[in-house]
Amino acid sequence: MTKKGKALKWLLILGVVVALCMYFSKTIQTITTPKVKLAQASSGRIEQKIELAAKPYFPVKTEVTLKKAVDTPITVDKRYVTPGLYVEAGDTLFTARVNDYDTKEKELRDKYKETAQKLIDLDIANRKSSKQSKRNDLYDMMLDAQEVLATAESDARLAAADEGIDLTFDQETWAAIARQKEASQSVMALIAKAATAKESFQAAREAFYNSYENAKLRITDEVFKYINERNALSKEMQEISDDMVKLLEAKQTLSTVKAESAGYIVTLDVQENTVYDGRTTAYTIAKKEDAPILRADVTDLKKDVEAGARVEVAGDYETFRSEVKAVVDDTDGRRYAEIELTSDLLRTAGGMAKLLTNGSMDVSVVFRSRKSATLIPAGALRSEGDGNDYVFVAEYTYGGFLSGGGMVARKTSVTVIDRGDKAVSIQEDLKYQQIIERADRSLEDGKPVMEYTD
Repeated sequence: MTKKGKALKWLLILGVVVALCMYFSKTIQTITTPKVKLAQASSGRIEQKIELAAKPYFPVKTEVTLKKAVDTPITVDKRYVTPGLYVEAGDTLFTARVNDYDTKEKELRDKYKETAQKLIDLDIANRKSSKQSKRNDLYDMMLDAQEVLATAESDARLAAADEGIDLTFDQETWAAIARQKEASQSVMALIAKAATAKESFQAAREAFYNSYENAKLRITDEVFKYINERNALSKEMQEISDDMVKLLEAKQTLSTVKAESAGYIVTLDVQENTVYDGRTTAYTIAKKEDAPILRADVTDLKKDVEAGARVEVAGDYETFRSEVKAVVDDTDGRRYAEIELTSDLLRTAGGMAKLLTNGSMDVSVVFRSRKSATLIPAGALRSEGDGNDYVFVAEYTYGGFLSGGGMVARKTSVTVIDRGDKAVSIQEDLKYQQIIERADRSLEDGKPVMEYTD
């Protein structure tokens, strides 16, 4: 082989070796260079959703107590509604029976007959006497005025005592004592009422005793006594009759207890086969005009919730929206967001009955930044601590004859305005930069990187 042939052979071998070196070098570089996913920054307002447990809440509730059951206790037979049910006025809530109704009715009827017989016997014994007289009328008027006076004086003294004022037995001193102690207007009004009642009693008393001096009104003591006894028996019969009517009315109204107004039943406090005596609440209702809401505890949130904030609830096939109507501080020391409970949200919760049973439903409060800024993916933000945040951007380089071009990672400091689950807003304008969102290994400033390829 000639020298020229040998030179060409070795040149060819050298070329192959160089090519192999370049190939393996590129392969090694590909293997060792971090693979990165690039993202583009944008402008806008950052949004973040925070999931909260919102509980049903009734801002206005009406507690209903059946006062008639105090005198006529009942035993509940059957409940027809459950908490959370919407009722119309007149709907049956529960049925009951008046305890010992037949026994009580018989006692009143027997007492009425007995009193009526006494009146008959008294009239027979005094059949020749007048059944009424002006003197007896004046006597009754005096007793009535005395009863009014006693009630008025008692009311005034009790009201004054509530304000730390001790009124003596002598009513004449009350007004002066009350003014000295700076009593309220309501106490002064009760004292004035008592004074008027005293004047009326004194006038009635004087009229009665003057009747003894009036020849036209003069009657025997026996007739006077008879008329008083007759009036007492008549009054007793009237009271028994009233009690009979009340007992019958209680049976009619308490046997089937109906809703007094339309609205949601919040609680039904009576239980089947138990006695209810009218001393506690029978049921609680949120009337139609007193719409229920949702309340979510936001005390421990790091973000401030404001009225008007958007609220989202995921349904089976779509997302429903509502809003925060107000943020309030409650007496329990907690802070609550009050959310409008729309028909869509209520339907998603399965209705009020199910919502009350479950106790709460999941809602998402949407937080949106107040001003527009540069938005970058949340995964692109890195931190060295103490507020030193940064991102890596991909910078393109161009190689020489023996080295190809590519990308290197450049560390860039950023100032964070707000953070979200998927995005972060920053002050710097990086809209024209290729931001490295994530990498398969750690990055170094100025070191080569390669973009992911599918």
